[in-house]
Amino acid sequence: MIEPMKKYSYFLFEPEYHNFLVLARDLGVIHVKERTSTKEVARFQQNSIDQSEVNALLTRLARLRSNHKLEEDQDPDTLPHTELSGGLPSNYSDYLQTITELDEKVAAEERALSAVKADLQELEPWGDFDPALITKLEQSGQHLHFWKIPKQQYNPEWEESQSAVPINDEGRFLYFVTLDTNKVPTGLPNADLLKLPTRSKSMLEVEQTTIEGRLQALHETLVYLAYHPHPAEEELIRLENEFNFEYANFQGDRLFEDKLVILEGWVPESQASSMELALSQAGYAYVELDFVEDQEQPPIKLTNSRFARVFQPLVEMFSLPNYYEIDPTPLVAPFFLLFFGICFGDAGYGLLLLLASTFMKPKAKESTKPLLELGQWLGLSGFVIGFFSGSFFGIELVKVEWLAAIREYFISSENMMVISVAIGFIHVIFGKYVAAYKKQKQKGLRHALSEYAWPTVILLAGLMFILPMAQITIPKWVEYVLYGVVGLSVLLILFYNSPGKNIFLNVGIALWETYNNASGLIGDVLSYIRLFAIGLTGAVLGQVFNNLAMMVTSDLNIFIAIPIGAIILLLGHGINFGLTTIGALVHPIRLIYVEYFNNSAYEGGGEAYNPLRELKTETE
Repeated sequence: MIEPMKKYSYFLFEPEYHNFLVLARDLGVIHVKERTSTKEVARFQQNSIDQSEVNALLTRLARLRSNHKLEEDQDPDTLPHTELSGGLPSNYSDYLQTITELDEKVAAEERALSAVKADLQELEPWGDFDPALITKLEQSGQHLHFWKIPKQQYNPEWEESQSAVPINDEGRFLYFVTLDTNKVPTGLPNADLLKLPTRSKSMLEVEQTTIEGRLQALHETLVYLAYHPHPAEEELIRLENEFNFEYANFQGDRLFEDKLVILEGWVPESQASSMELALSQAGYAYVELDFVEDQEQPPIKLTNSRFARVFQPLVEMFSLPNYYEIDPTPLVAPFFLLFFGICFGDAGYGLLLLLASTFMKPKAKESTKPLLELGQWLGLSGFVIGFFSGSFFGIELVKVEWLAAIREYFISSENMMVISVAIGFIHVIFGKYVAAYKKQKQKGLRHALSEYAWPTVILLAGLMFILPMAQITIPKWVEYVLYGVVGLSVLLILFYNSPGKNIFLNVGIALWETYNNASGLIGDVLSYIRLFAIGLTGAVLGQVFNNLAMMVTSDLNIFIAIPIGAIILLLGHGINFGLTTIGALVHPIRLIYVEYFNNSAYEGGGEAYNPLRELKTETE
């Protein structure tokens, strides 16, 4: 639900304002109302830039940690960090400088390594020789020259006239040397004179190994720093706290030559009394203000049960509700859980997700636990619905002999398609009732009567159509009551859709709404067929990989068949699990965001409740 808010105005002398903000920060309940935008203020811009730089560094450190996972139960303090002469920097400035210096060293070593590799590539056609021998030849008056020429253009006569000796034939090119008394040789047609490195191949290989060792030590030290990001985390928290405090200070309206400061803010109704008591004891003046509905938008603080709370990010990703509508989180949660289970379509995959989330949850950070709890609920839904859909890692449960006693409870693919459409119909009608309740909450019952009438007509008309097809007979008096409710609803739709307006205008609006509802309802309901299609696809692909493993290994020796079959099953089901998970997340979210939010008249646009408070790192 959306927690009710109270609006306050605080009256303070300028010398007391800083101390008031410190107390407000300690209370952690006052959401400061924005009076003036900070976008054009230089100090706030610089703070935002600094936060972006620290966030970029933290992202890089997180990437380093993900690329260099610790061994199980390994202590990060045991990681090698030979390039840290003074130990781990304690403040952010030294921490950032250390990383910058390490990056510069890495760049220099990588340049040196590239140069060595280039020299080795040049020496590759000539093999390993000692440059000292060439120096001795030069001291004796003989100069050795190294050449490269397209193989077809090499002239064998140079072996007599120029003392040429072919060294290496590499496809298109031929490498050869000449020996003469001239330091600068006479040019040879189409041949390129090469200048070789002054070090031998063996020397270069030793240098390459040395540079790679230094690079390894630098990378290890960077990884060590990545597993000790506390200075960067503390700096980000410091910047955020500084921004929030300065923001609250900036929003104060200064009057009477800046001697009096007036600040406005929002406080949750449940915490208002404790805030009033604390301010009264400290001697600060405040007054509760009335606010006009639909003209001011209080910040949004959602308070839900533990079950609904794990689905709250789904709503936040789209948009928080505004203050005057209904929190959709508890209404979205059960439907999303159901949709995911149908799309997942396999009990084995659901069980795997449930076990993985349960295993990882106790060791996870507090910020990650809600996601893993969501994974537990989704895994449980996938397991239960997948079981009754008759699939377990691609195995058709309906064909399993020891499950014959419950075979009648498995849902066939044909029935699942009908169920998906029926769920879609229920979800759309439910959304329309939610929209009607929302209008009643905002404008009163008389304005919502026609909104209630629309889903009632659709629902009862659908029942009167389906019941005879299902050979279900209802008493005549019930049938007459249904006709009466439908008739009354039609009258409300035609003549009372806009209370207080001309009757002919109401009829025109009703005809237009009839067209929109008729065309939109069919398309919206048929969209839910995707639930059946995604679930069926995952189950069928699982069967395909099982059959593939059996076909490939059917004629093989059992000692060969088992590892090959295991590889096919692990790879195939791994791919299928990934694809199924993506589909089971994306398509239910789409149905919630498009079909449900549209039919429930969801507006969104709420601002998150963000009180002035002192942020701390997870380790504090």
